Amino acid sequence: MPVIDAAFFPLIVTNRPTEYPYAAPPAGTDMSALRLRPASEVRSGDLVLGSYDGPVSPSKLGTANQSAAAFTALPLPMHGAICLDGETPYWERDEPIMVIPREYRPTTPYAVGDRVERTILFTPPQPVMNRYTAGEAVAVIQRGTVTAVDDNSIAVQWLGDWLNSDDPGTGMRRVDPARIDRERTRTGFAVGDYATMPGRTSTGVVLEQWPRWLDGRPMVRVWWPADHPSDNDRGSHGLYLAHRIEHAVPAAPAA
Repeated sequence: MPVIDAAFFPLIVTNRPTEYPYAAPPAGTDMSALRLRPASEVRSGDLVLGSYDGPVSPSKLGTANQSAAAFTALPLPMHGAICLDGETPYWERDEPIMVIPREYRPTTPYAVGDRVERTILFTPPQPVMNRYTAGEAVAVIQRGTVTAVDDNSIAVQWLGDWLNSDDPGTGMRRVDPARIDRERTRTGFAVGDYATMPGRTSTGVVLEQWPRWLDGRPMVRVWWPADHPSDNDRGSHGLYLAHRIEHAVPAAPAA
């Protein structure tokens, strides 16, 4: 076979997708560090690129087709599966996952004022129509703000008060600004925003949001302070259509 010179052509990247479901790994990611791990061994802080459908043979892994938006793992076991994103019990425990291990990722130290999130198990005391079943634990995201940083620890004030919750999840991550923008575009709120309602003197905090099962209209869950406990006592944490409440202090950091 004759030897011929290889032809090389310049490649100019004009756009890097940053939002789900086409988010690319962050610029500067060392793709040569890509590894295959079962979902049960993915660690908090690993960058998940999706599941791997081929034979599990890392020594022969020549190509890696990204099957999910790149995201920082917050793994939490739930109902026999793994919530790699902290919320969705989608991945089977032995399912091969493509990751960039956290030790190979560029990192920026946390600073006071950073908005962060973690995953916890929440056990609803009462059922919420087409959302939660009473007594059945579900994975939810809880957000907070970094209040202090020293050499050995980080202090975080977590927003809201999730009743009957445990915190078996490990680690935390910065809140993706694109996700906050997407939430505000959809409902007018982001999880962690402060809100009020006509006739109330107190300010609550938005704990989560989702489309209503009946017509897709945006719902938000608000935790009100002790001077307005009625919603919280019912176990609803204040479920309202987004248009019924309004911003009090948009994007305000935790006090």
